[in-house]
Amino acid sequence: LEGTGGPYPEDCWDPAGLTKGKSDETLRYYRAAELKHGRVAMLACLGWFHTAAGWHPIGDAAVRGSISDDPLIAAQQLPGGGWLQLLFTFTALEWLTTFVCKPPEDQPWDVLGVSDLIADEEYPEWKDNKLRELNNGRLAMMGIIGLIAQDLYTGEYFGQIKNICALRMFANDGNPVCEVELFNYGGNYSWPMIYPEAPFSMPTGNLPFP
Repeated sequence: LEGTGGPYPEDCWDPAGLTKGKSDETLRYYRAAELKHGRVAMLACLGWFHTAAGWHPIGDAAVRGSISDDPLIAAQQLPGGGWLQLLFTFTALEWLTTFVCKPPEDQPWDVLGVSDLIADEEYPEWKDNKLRELNNGRLAMMGIIGLIAQDLYTGEYFGQIKNICALRMFANDGNPVCEVELFNYGGNYSWPMIYPEAPFSMPTGNLPFP
């Protein structure tokens, strides 16, 4: 677990002290559980954002209409059959990764067998990518908890994401789509005025320097 909690190689992120006195097998289980929850949270954040942006074709097809852009309300509008399908899918994935396609014992988080394709586990770029996944998963777990809590407490579900211009290209809701120039680099830019314009001007005609 060293090197996963700070800028130094020996750092380990464990603010609650859960790793103290634990065996290597238990620590590998903890890391696999953390990565699994982080991956689910990243998918949850992605699903929350595209639902809040108004893009939910699967949900619309399930109700044969249009569900709410608020993800919590949309979850309540989903029929019971849809929830049963989700439950079956999650159960099947857990069964496959636990009994059928079991990950390596020394890397229980590698459910896809990616480690078999890596020649050197100590390769710096590979270790950096694994650390990015871990940290992004931690951020996503906090993010989805914050999104749900904010929606429950205030009713605000981050509907402002609909105003992001580039995302309008993917929302088929009949509203106008803004023009996005993805490959237009350079050109003139009108910088915003930080300070108000002064009511007087500075004479520059008789300055002693050019």
